[in-house]
Amino acid sequence: MACYVDYEVYIVLSNYISICDAIVRLMDPLVEIVIHDIAGDSITYINGKLSKRKIGEASLLDPEGLNGIDKIVYPKVNFDGRLIKSVSVMLEGRYLLCINCDVSIFNKLQALSSTLLQMAGQPQSLFTNDWQEKLHVSIHSYLQNHHLSFDHLSKNDKKSLTKHLFDLGAFHEKMRLIT
Repeated sequence: MACYVDYEVYIVLSNYISICDAIVRLMDPLVEIVIHDIAGDSITYINGKLSKRKIGEASLLDPEGLNGIDKIVYPKVNFDGRLIKSVSVMLEGRYLLCINCDVSIFNKLQALSSTLLQMAGQPQSLFTNDWQEKLHVSIHSYLQNHHLSFDHLSKNDKKSLTKHLFDLGAFHEKMRLIT
């Protein structure tokens, strides 16, 4: 968990530290937050388990490179190869707050989503007499073409959709299959 180097630093950063602790608690184990003392070139605060860095270690920052930067978002590669997305923000003109988030899990989820969402065409012979499937496809096409969402149709949208389905003969199709 979090540790603080000295009382004076804690007093200056206490409000930030409370927020940092809450973010890490919410996002654990995906987030690590580090506060660097730029002038002292050291880590003043750390909470999380991504980097295995410790309070008091050298920050390894270039103070000259920080001039004029309010916040910066950037990718990093963790020691174990995981992709980390980071944002750094200047605090009190002397400290650099870095929020590091392990996004490697999201890359895996993206790959899994792509795999799951790959779909081949339907075998036509299987759905030749499926009036419900035809109705669903017609409704989906109409909604897409008119930039509408099924869950947010107004009364007029519903009337227009119903007229469209009627013009397609959708209501005759069901009756023909029932009789």
